[in-house]
Amino acid sequence: MPVVVAADGYKLWYDVAGGEDVPAIVFPARFRTEFAALGAALADRYRVIRYKPRRVVGEMEAEDEAGGPWEPSTWAHYPLEMEIADLHAVADAAGVGDFVLAGYSGMAALAGFLAPISDRTQGLVVGGFPLLASCDYWLGFEEGARAALVQAGMQDKAADHHLGRLLFREWGIRDDRAALAAMPGPKVLWYGSRDCEPDCRMYDFVGGAAIARHIRAHADELRAVGFELIEVDDQDHIGALATTDVIAPQLSAALDKVDW
Repeated sequence: MPVVVAADGYKLWYDVAGGEDVPAIVFPARFRTEFAALGAALADRYRVIRYKPRRVVGEMEAEDEAGGPWEPSTWAHYPLEMEIADLHAVADAAGVGDFVLAGYSGMAALAGFLAPISDRTQGLVVGGFPLLASCDYWLGFEEGARAALVQAGMQDKAADHHLGRLLFREWGIRDDRAALAAMPGPKVLWYGSRDCEPDCRMYDFVGGAAIARHIRAHADELRAVGFELIEVDDQDHIGALATTDVIAPQLSAALDKVDW
């Protein structure tokens, strides 16, 4: 995979699929295969860029020496400006100007956090995360995970959750509704009907997130700022991403409704 070098020398890997003269979708990804299947399914009509953001890259990666030295735990506020600069650097390297930001689950949270701040983000296509719901659950999750890892002496892993708690603290006091409404591109939120219900395969891990129920509870607010909501029948948190043959056609149909 190619690498783009940020202004401070930090290296971020990225991957590009699809044509050059088509709308662009950018997926932050936690690992090299994340969103590869969905991206490939969308690449017949869109230019799909996947990259690993600094938020989830803490160490050098042997395969292509992506990453670089930095200390996430030293930040007292989320490094938002740096994260946006990295995102734009990847878009530049991939040969795109404006784009739609996309993601699922934890990367949906990052995309939702960045999108209102990036002046090149024209839309937001995310799944498996309750946009506009309270950040309290997620903040508690990050705080608890960090404390447990610190006690276990796993400082490197705790640093990621340090950034996570900064993200949800700062996001929790923002009101992004006007910025989201102003985005001219597509806005889509998809989720499985059984996401975080007792029969969800991740229920023991994030059952308290009640993702499907929170999205339904905020459906009117989401539609008011322009989101199309797609509930994928009989899918849990895993299935609402993994069943690409079901998800991709519905996302493509929603994207086609907006001229961007």
